Amino acid sequence: MNNQKIAEVLPLKLNLNHGFYYLIPEHLKGEVEAGKRVIIPFRNKKKVGIILTVSTETEFRDLKEIEEVLDPVPLLSKEVLALTSWIADYYLCPRGTIISLIAPTQIFTKKIAALVERNSLIKPVMPKGLTGSNDSAEPILFQYHSFKERDLYYLHLIENTIEQGRQVLILIPDQFSAGGLKKRLTKIYGKSLAFFDKKVSTTQKYLRFLRVQQDDLKVVIGTRSSIFLPFGRLGLIIVEREESPLYKEERAPHYHAREVALARGLAEPCQVILGSPAPSLESYWQSSKKNYSLKTYDDRNDTVQKSFLTTYVVDLEKEKSFQRVISYQLQELISRNLQEKKGIVLFLNRRGFAGYIFCAHCGQVLKCTHCNSLLSYIKEGNKRFILCPKCGEKVPENRLCPRCGEKALKPMGFGTQYVADIVRRMFPKSVVQCFDSDIAPNLRIQQQLLNRFKKREIDILIGTQLLSGKLDYQKVELMGFILIDHLLNIPDYRSAEITFQLMYQIALNLEERKKPKTLLIQTCQPEHHSLQAIKKLNYPLFYQQEIELRKELEYPPFTRMIKVDFIGSGRESVKKEAQEFREFIGQSGIGPMVGRHIFLSEDNRIRTDQKGDNQLGFLLKIQEKNHNFEKVRQILFPYILKYPKNKVKLMVNVEPLKLF
Repeated sequence: MNNQKIAEVLPLKLNLNHGFYYLIPEHLKGEVEAGKRVIIPFRNKKKVGIILTVSTETEFRDLKEIEEVLDPVPLLSKEVLALTSWIADYYLCPRGTIISLIAPTQIFTKKIAALVERNSLIKPVMPKGLTGSNDSAEPILFQYHSFKERDLYYLHLIENTIEQGRQVLILIPDQFSAGGLKKRLTKIYGKSLAFFDKKVSTTQKYLRFLRVQQDDLKVVIGTRSSIFLPFGRLGLIIVEREESPLYKEERAPHYHAREVALARGLAEPCQVILGSPAPSLESYWQSSKKNYSLKTYDDRNDTVQKSFLTTYVVDLEKEKSFQRVISYQLQELISRNLQEKKGIVLFLNRRGFAGYIFCAHCGQVLKCTHCNSLLSYIKEGNKRFILCPKCGEKVPENRLCPRCGEKALKPMGFGTQYVADIVRRMFPKSVVQCFDSDIAPNLRIQQQLLNRFKKREIDILIGTQLLSGKLDYQKVELMGFILIDHLLNIPDYRSAEITFQLMYQIALNLEERKKPKTLLIQTCQPEHHSLQAIKKLNYPLFYQQEIELRKELEYPPFTRMIKVDFIGSGRESVKKEAQEFREFIGQSGIGPMVGRHIFLSEDNRIRTDQKGDNQLGFLLKIQEKNHNFEKVRQILFPYILKYPKNKVKLMVNVEPLKLF
């Protein structure tokens, strides 16, 4: 046994937190390495597993043997394997959950051999220590004020990194981000650059892993899961628009790619750049505490700003217009831009015709019978429907109230379709088009509408947040926010930050085009600090006021949060598991570290999700002192790992972005 090599193998897709030991047979000794996939006997079945470690000692006896090695090279580097261990501890999830999420699982020996031969991918890999510097550096928060400024800084860093013989990873929120930077990098690096920003087949995913691991690529641009690619000599990670919520994985293990990038920067080690025109409050706060190095400079001057972007904030409370949806000032600007044949975009973050439906007789507000969300009202041609915007349930319009039976149902509030109707009546000769997930549910239709707008076949485009990231701002001369309060008033402690970042990003896009542009924001809260700051395009002004509110209300970055939900079809069983967890908090010592910030929904507040399951949740707010956050995680993790697999699921989200 002492001369026999042993491998610790973690079976995939079983959500385990540890591996099992297997003997390495003589004929496979030269092939077994940490990070490779293997076939193992497990519970009377053949399973695919990933090798975590290779050693010569174990306390276990009568071990089974590995049956087959699937990969010619490790799919997960030692650094990525170490990263999965960090993620498991930090985000309170079994290590197998994260490894199963990132590793290709359904591709086997014959297919692999064909892929390798066809693509000539297996080459000798130079050891890390032979090129470049591995010295770690403090993370840099780069706040830019123009895309030209951003691109020049990034290109300089990328060039220096490649000259050192190391690789570069650029994370982007989605495939539509950083279009100009992508084009410039493609011209410079050609086939040495790859975009990993779309969902691909298992085979294509496997090829990506091989190309990166073999140093076939110098620069990779990808979305959040690209942080796990097995780079051989990673020297630079850029997290572009680090504030984007798209970096947060909605499925277990609920990791945040920005935080994982920072952890990987320490593990490799390599330089990490967090780039944004309007950084997250957490990152800017870290820079104020000197944990990040802040790099920012503004080459704009007052003349340039006034020449290219004019910003108005219109108080709708003082508006005399009879419908109070399109203010007089916005009407005048639309009319002027139509006469000059300039592009007009109106923004409203609520799709459909009306926001909700209520009964004028009994006051009942209609909710979806499947997910308990407010129902909205939409029009499709001459037909009208009642729609659940959350789960998609759609039924023909019915004026009868389901509670009192009276014909008294009325649509309230307004969405993009309602605004479009008003604009068409105001400007009957103009071509008005809605752009939201009801009208443009897929990329093909979205691109068709954007092309029509670009060709001036559409005069006025009215869209939701779906539109903001896809728009060609070169063709926009007037951008109007119909009612920014829809964003400011969402039940989220981050609502002001989200609103400011969206407006700032749009303002930056408009100003970048070096043509006179107009941004008009309609609101019932003109004195709100986010609107006052956006008028001056002044991020520090917004930050100073918002960070004081966060401190007063004990929200991040002054506390850390962990959301714990119990979800199941049986109402009583969900309540029972939640009550047991509450008792665990009291008995385990977590209570004093969390204090009064424990919220358990009352019996009449049990939520129903899209699948019809009942949900009870806790929100743990932990003060940033005495390592309380680390202590709470250490106490919670064993409870989570031992939680029995029954009809009630336990969902844990560390540092959630959405609380409801």
